[in-house]
Amino acid sequence: MGAGSVPHIFKYISLDEVISVISGIAMPLEVELVNPRNAVGRFLAEDIVSPQDLPERDISHVDGYAIAECDENVFKVTNKEPLSRCEAIYVRTGEFVAESAVAVVPVESVRFVGPDLIAVPRRYERFYEVVRKGSDLRRGEVLRRKGDVVTPPTARALIELGIDVVKVYRKPRVLIVPTGTEFVAGSRKESTSVLVKHMCEAVGAETYVAEPLEDSVDVVKDYIGNRTHPYDLVATIGGASLGDKDVVLRAIMELRNSRILFRGVAVQPGRVTTLAVVDGKPITLLPGLLQSTVVGTIFVLQPLLKAMQGSAPRAHSLLGYYRNLSQYEYLGRFTSFTRVRFVELVSEETLEVKIVEVPSSSQAALVRSFGFTILPPGVTSVPQGEYIRVYSAPGLSS
Repeated sequence: MGAGSVPHIFKYISLDEVISVISGIAMPLEVELVNPRNAVGRFLAEDIVSPQDLPERDISHVDGYAIAECDENVFKVTNKEPLSRCEAIYVRTGEFVAESAVAVVPVESVRFVGPDLIAVPRRYERFYEVVRKGSDLRRGEVLRRKGDVVTPPTARALIELGIDVVKVYRKPRVLIVPTGTEFVAGSRKESTSVLVKHMCEAVGAETYVAEPLEDSVDVVKDYIGNRTHPYDLVATIGGASLGDKDVVLRAIMELRNSRILFRGVAVQPGRVTTLAVVDGKPITLLPGLLQSTVVGTIFVLQPLLKAMQGSAPRAHSLLGYYRNLSQYEYLGRFTSFTRVRFVELVSEETLEVKIVEVPSSSQAALVRSFGFTILPPGVTSVPQGEYIRVYSAPGLSS
C-alpha cells in the first residue's frame, strides 16, 4: 500500500463501532488441552458440563453425629452402617453420611448419657446439617460457558469433578513496541510499556516488550515488517498522531498488505488510537500520553485480546454506583466524544468518589485511581451528589 493512498486525517468512530470492527477481524486462536491446575486465567474453548453430581452423595456439613429415625432424643452410638432405628454414628465435616441417616447433630449439641448413648436437645428437621447429593452441581449441568475465563474457583471445581483436561484457547503472543528517539538516546526512560504489558497479561496474553524504536519511518517499517512474525498482535506506543515525529502510521502504510481499519476513536482521552492490519496481523497504535495509552488499551487492545481467545470483546466491568462528591465541569475540546475520567475513592463506607480532571499526561490520576467513569457524548458536567457508574479494567489497579 503506498504512502499516499490512505489519508492521515482522523476519521473518528464510536466505541460501539470499535467493537464491531474487532468482532469482524479477531478470530479465536488454536485450542490447547491443559490440566485444570494450569488453566487459571485461560479462556475456555468448550462448555464445561458436570460429569457427575457434586457432592456424589450426601455429606455432613459439620463434625457431629448422623442420626437415624427415632421418636426419642436418646441414640445408641455405633460404628456400623446402615443405621438402625435410634442409632447414631460419628461423622466428620465433608464425610459421606450414612444413607439411613436423617440428620446430623453438631458435636457441641450432643451430651453423653452412657458409655454408648447420646442425648440430643431437640428433634431436628429432616437433613439438618446435611449437604444433599447434587445440591452443588447436578450431572449434566453447565458449570461454565465457552469463552469464560477459568478462575481459581472454577479450576478447583474441575478438579473436584475429576476433569483432568480442559480445552482452552492458546494465549495470544503480543509484542509491545515503544517508540521515541528520546528513549533510544537515553534522555528519557521508557516506562509506559510496564503498564501496557501488565494490562495485556491480565486478559491472558503472553506479552513481550521490544527495545524502543527511534522516530524514523524506515526504522519502524523495517521492524514491523521483518521482526514481528512470531507474534499474533503488535501494539505500538507513541508516534500515532500528526506531528513530525509521529511516524508509525506512515511506516505501516508503506508496508505491503497493510490496511487501516480505523483512524481515531471518538473517546477522550485516547482519540488518536488507531487499528491496522499487516498481513492479517492486528497492529494497535496506542497514543503516547499516559491516560490516552491506558484508554486505548482498555477499549481497543484488551477487547482484541479477549476476542482472540473466544471471549466477548469487552474488558472493563462495572464496580458499582458511587456518589460524586464535588461538582465536575469540562471546558475543553471534543465535547461530542465519549469522555473517560478516572476517579479517586473518597469514602468506601459512603460510596463517594471524586472525578479527576487533569491533563492526559498526568500520572497521579492513575496512581490514585479507584476506577473510571464513562460520560456519554455531550455530557460536560456532573452535579455534586449525583450517582455515577464506576468501572474497573483488568490489570489497571492490581
